[in-house]
Amino acid sequence: MSDFVFYSMASGSSGNSYYIGNGQYGFLIDAGISARAIAKYLKTINVDMTQVRALFITHIHKDHTQSMSVFGNRWNIPVFTTQKVHSMIDRADYIHKKVSKINRRNIEHDERIQLGEFFITSFYVPHDAVDNSGFIIEYKGKKLVLATDVGHTTPQLIQAVKEADYLIVESNHDQEMLKNGHYSDELKKRVASNVGHMNNVDAANLVSSYKKESLRQVFLCHLSEENNTPELAVATMSTALNYEIPVVALKRKEPQLFILS
Repeated sequence: MSDFVFYSMASGSSGNSYYIGNGQYGFLIDAGISARAIAKYLKTINVDMTQVRALFITHIHKDHTQSMSVFGNRWNIPVFTTQKVHSMIDRADYIHKKVSKINRRNIEHDERIQLGEFFITSFYVPHDAVDNSGFIIEYKGKKLVLATDVGHTTPQLIQAVKEADYLIVESNHDQEMLKNGHYSDELKKRVASNVGHMNNVDAANLVSSYKKESLRQVFLCHLSEENNTPELAVATMSTALNYEIPVVALKRKEPQLFILS
């Protein structure tokens, strides 16, 4: 397997998990599907759990944390998130088993840590949970930025987009589909609020306004199954970028492997 790999195993409200690594080791961002599924998917790209050096958690919601304790307890993999998120997880009744304290690690916003040849920086992302994080991953001079579950654009997010050679950004819903869909009025307001989820147009405006010239590829994450389509999300982003940069919509329940050159 070549250097600098991005492997999307699940992306959406039913679960999220990503692997980033090289041919020798790597780490996970979020564990919102079963640990068994993550291990199975990793095996298909010849990665076993001894090569997974850390798990980073973006925020407390179940579709990002479902199996996190398995990694921290069964496989003794360090679990990184902010101190506030660790505290909230302790009180979350839907996370039945907690990560053992010996394998908990803090990474606060604007903190940069080293993991082998990778450098990971956390930054604040607005969403309706406590202390949500995006991540900037640096590897051999290239930066991969991940921002999921984004309520609105912030200075921190703009700066991260400006630095990205590769960008994973939420493009959750089409505004008209959400407006005319079957969600309750309360849920529609939550999704569209400034602590909800980023729509296709706002995602496209963010990237087209602040990307650097050397941006190589855009990955659209956390697409709504009910209020979006991959084709519509890709078309909205591609149009804003004048079709000059490859755009891929990440699948909800199917793994996708990308080699980042």
